[in-house]
Amino acid sequence: MNGNYSQIVLVGHLPEKLIYSIDKETVHKITLITEKEPLPGTPEAKKVLTKLTKYYENRKIPVQIVEFDFHIHTKPIAELIHFIYQQRLQGFDKITVNISGGLRYMVVWLYIACSITSTRIIHGDFIYEGNKEVGIYSNMDLPTIPFPLISDKQFEFLELFFSTYDDYHDFFKPELTFNDNLLLYNRIKYTSLEEIRDALQNKRNESLTRGSINGFIQKLNKISALKIYANPQDKKEKTIETSYLGIAHFLNKLFKTYT
Repeated sequence: MNGNYSQIVLVGHLPEKLIYSIDKETVHKITLITEKEPLPGTPEAKKVLTKLTKYYENRKIPVQIVEFDFHIHTKPIAELIHFIYQQRLQGFDKITVNISGGLRYMVVWLYIACSITSTRIIHGDFIYEGNKEVGIYSNMDLPTIPFPLISDKQFEFLELFFSTYDDYHDFFKPELTFNDNLLLYNRIKYTSLEEIRDALQNKRNESLTRGSINGFIQKLNKISALKIYANPQDKKEKTIETSYLGIAHFLNKLFKTYT
């Protein structure tokens, strides 16, 4: 088969089950996703992680371990989208996300990320003896929900929440994780409509009304791309920052615009 195949695997509690599913696919690299902070079931998942790593390294298949912040609501969506596009820029043109071993509270975020990016997502169709998986028929391709790309103007607005960058590659440097990339970690927040209006006016070099800024905010808020809350210093104003879902949409638009 042509192409470079990368399989991103959510680690659960049953290594044999995951091996059945992983081995049904062509693979040149395996990435094992686990939780960064201890959660219920973490100790067992860490044991499985060690077994899978040794198993595939013994078979001379490159293995990378990546930790996501599953304890933070919606953050894994942005983390996975960031990682998928890092893989794409490293030459992996065939990327599959395998959720056969994942726990439900983890799977939902990865499913949304795959839907936003139109990435293939699979789950094993296993052969059972009683309650135990003893084999696999095939991997099922799960249908994803179509998410439209945000508009150019919405992208321009979300760009206000990030520091100046020279090139889109700056967001996807392969040596930096999501948490280590300062563009993604040190984001900008605004404490009033005037402040964010001034930023957009300077970017466009044209005058804008509060109403137009409110329009941007309302549309982005409908897709949960912003976090809006009361400004503790001025109750009449709002503090506005991008949400993790907003980062996800921004990274998706950024990559698809420039590649």
